[in-house]
Amino acid sequence: MTPTLLDAFNQCKKGLADATLLAHLDSQTELSIQTDASDTAIGAVLQQYEDSEWQLLAFFSTKLSPVQRKYSPYEREILAIYEAVKHFHYMLEARTFVIITDHKLPAFAFSSSRENCSLRRFRYLNFISQFSTDIRFVAGEDNVVADTLSRVNAPISVHLDYQSLVNAQETKSMLQELLKTGSTLKLTRVRMDEQNLQVYHDMSTHSPRTFITLSFRR
Repeated sequence: MTPTLLDAFNQCKKGLADATLLAHLDSQTELSIQTDASDTAIGAVLQQYEDSEWQLLAFFSTKLSPVQRKYSPYEREILAIYEAVKHFHYMLEARTFVIITDHKLPAFAFSSSRENCSLRRFRYLNFISQFSTDIRFVAGEDNVVADTLSRVNAPISVHLDYQSLVNAQETKSMLQELLKTGSTLKLTRVRMDEQNLQVYHDMSTHSPRTFITLSFRR
């Protein structure tokens, strides 16, 4: 490896390390939690303001349950704040901190009427209020870390020759053996509209997955 390549490699390593470098909690600094919720997960980051910049302290993310995925966007955002405060509570107790969200309604959660507030939301807000009632709105582009933690990984587009895959599924013994003997996979034919082909998919999760035969795997 040439000196130029080695230097570039070391710079890449340093960049990756610095991008997620966590700081030590300072009891004298200003704290904030940034939260976000998607259709499938919630995420948050705890940070402190020191030396004229925000320093990352800790991350949090978790998938939503099937029931939670049915919540309204507003209630998912409140849930994200609730779960984040609960997760980071040991670093937040007796501290003043700001809660930052890219959804406008939570910013008015403690100033609006509770008349139409559901019991679930009331319970979440009651817990949050024991730590902070300072919820502020920021635009989505300024809530990058929490937004990323609340999203599933972007799928990588891969071209598949579905006709060849169908032929392989019909002839290869592995799939045929699973169909005969049974397994934890729920193998079902799914019609691919663009080619009018029926391809076996695993339906055991909420997201169908194409069954890839050994000859198509890398």
